[in-house]
Amino acid sequence: MSTGFTGRIARVTAARPWLTIIVWVVALASAGYAAGGLGDALTQEERMLITTESGTVQELDEALRGGTEADASGTETIIVTASGGAAFGDAAFAGALDEVTEAVRGLAGVGDVVVPTAEAPYPVSEDGSTALVSITLDPGADGEHAEAFAHAVESVQADGFDVRAIGPATGQIAFDTLAEESLIRGEAIGIGVALIILVIVFGALVAAGLPLLVALVSIVMAVGATAIVGQAFELSFFVVNMVTMMGLALGIDYSLVMVQRFREELAAGRSVIDAVTVAGSTANRAVLFSGITVVIALIGLLIVPSTIMRSLGAGAIIVATMSVLASLTLLPAVLRLLGHRVNKGRVPTSHPGRESRAWRTMANGVIRRPVVWGVAGIAVLGLFTAPATSMRLTFPGIDSMPEDNDLRIASETLVDDFGLGQAESTVVVENAGGIPAEVASLARAIEADQAFAETTVEWIGDTALIDTRDVHDAADPLAEQAIERLRDVTVPAALDGTGAIAHVGGDQASAVDFSGMIADMAPWVLLIVLGSSFVLLLFAFRSVVVPALAIALNLLSTAAAFGMLVAVFQWGWGASLLGFPQVDGIAPWIPLFLFAVLFGLSMDYHVFLLSRVKERFDATGDNREAVAFGLSRTGSLITGAALIMVAVFGGFALGDLAEFAQMGFGLAAAVILDATVVRSILVPALMTMLGRANWYLPRWLGWLPVMRIEGGEPVPVPRPDDEREPALVRV
Repeated sequence: MSTGFTGRIARVTAARPWLTIIVWVVALASAGYAAGGLGDALTQEERMLITTESGTVQELDEALRGGTEADASGTETIIVTASGGAAFGDAAFAGALDEVTEAVRGLAGVGDVVVPTAEAPYPVSEDGSTALVSITLDPGADGEHAEAFAHAVESVQADGFDVRAIGPATGQIAFDTLAEESLIRGEAIGIGVALIILVIVFGALVAAGLPLLVALVSIVMAVGATAIVGQAFELSFFVVNMVTMMGLALGIDYSLVMVQRFREELAAGRSVIDAVTVAGSTANRAVLFSGITVVIALIGLLIVPSTIMRSLGAGAIIVATMSVLASLTLLPAVLRLLGHRVNKGRVPTSHPGRESRAWRTMANGVIRRPVVWGVAGIAVLGLFTAPATSMRLTFPGIDSMPEDNDLRIASETLVDDFGLGQAESTVVVENAGGIPAEVASLARAIEADQAFAETTVEWIGDTALIDTRDVHDAADPLAEQAIERLRDVTVPAALDGTGAIAHVGGDQASAVDFSGMIADMAPWVLLIVLGSSFVLLLFAFRSVVVPALAIALNLLSTAAAFGMLVAVFQWGWGASLLGFPQVDGIAPWIPLFLFAVLFGLSMDYHVFLLSRVKERFDATGDNREAVAFGLSRTGSLITGAALIMVAVFGGFALGDLAEFAQMGFGLAAAVILDATVVRSILVPALMTMLGRANWYLPRWLGWLPVMRIEGGEPVPVPRPDDEREPALVRV
């Protein structure tokens, strides 16, 4: 038979299974060794790779006041609060302050330690129950120094007092800890639920374990490759979470298709090596094509000038590539060795080669009333989409963290007792040497704004640096409005006509600039993803209708996922029931990220379904029967794969970081909508209504090459135990 590229790969690797496995073992060992340097290859910095106003402030600040982007230098605040009724000035309170001072003074990387005293009782709350100790970490202090400082604060045992630290270094440590916990929780939930679903889908324990094996191999390989790539390119530490999450989802998804087709061919009477070859020629061809669509969709993220977006895109591309390679080479070798033992541990009610009666019944029901089902499906997605019109983009603030989190409690204490926020803003005024009065007036105007507090001015040469604390939480709309007011009203009113150049920066200003950058890049990402998806499907199915329909439905399901995100996180519908934090908006990177990833994942299901539909249509010429056949053969597979992805993404959504929760929930919601409403209802309904027009190709595109994703319908060859070379059969 004409096995094609993927069939030949499957045949070669299956013919020498132990050699193939040894090569993979060596590759895994190399990847594991490379992964040892992952920590040094990743950065905790999240920055934009274009010139922005907030970025200019950061560069000027670093140049004038020292420090680098990689160090942990900055001002840390230790909050000492009396929980037993003591007040500042009491001997017990003084003793607690002494314990704090002794714990941190002298630590490597710790500079000045400023403690309030009776002579200088500042900063102390009005009721005297809370005092702040200011710590300056030296420029060049690294992550180890920051961790030592955090541990020292945690070790303070002052009876009757609560001691917490807040600042750039300890804040980063807190977020890193939550991210690591989210990763572990997501892995545990995803793997556990995935195994249960795989047993249900395959009805055999051995077959159910193979997709997990491929997924874990893909993750290890991807982590090693990421460590190598990270030596040359700046990657965020969030890439590890991305690799793990997408590795579980795609590794299981791709191998699921191959294992299922292999078992179908065995059940049809083929020999083991024939079954591997046919599955490689058909299912793995779909896997390869799906992998290409995922990678191309994710390439859209690489053009976004942000370390976090490029890291997420790179991580997903690397693990998708590894998943495809493992499915194309390692899996055929393992299946050849297992042979019919792949069905060991069978569930009595399962039969790998039998068409699903339930899905055939559902397919026939949709096909009989395509208009009714089509309208109903679009109405459901439209209902879910409606809240998306109220989406507000903003980074979740401290308020989105767990209520018992020390960082959140410390931030709330600063706000409640001192009127200070957890972030700072800086206005850098260049060429200001001749206008000290105007600079002082600007500082007073900033201090008079209720959104800012504790404003100071520092002069370095003819440059003035005005530092102020943000009062509002980062996700509060008032915080964003304050930055816009500062840039558009306050600063121009004070400096217009002076010749000075002012830049507004800081955490909140950086968030505003990031949102603007995402809005500017969104059209280009959409163009790349939509354009490449159309071209790929056009070549694959030789139809202009198939890609147009796929893009329209994918856009609709993605919009519905956005609506669910807004309803749950921004409006709070069911958030407490699901254990999600309610915030004032959606993280700015989430929509663009979800769009690119979901388009890739949606194309997976579309290719798996349409490849079987096209296979049947080419064999029979009956569009309605082809649609019913495709849905009955792939319905349980697509639903099972979707449920596994939901389990994986849902596991990550249950973490304590709001951004991860939004990412995981958005992916899970979109996948389940896509696999149920879109693939199971809308696609068969619309394809039935379109009839033969599904495969319309204009004459001027007749030059397109003929590609077959699954090939033709294979003819059963009843030689179940024959291990000779594959018979020449039509695929």
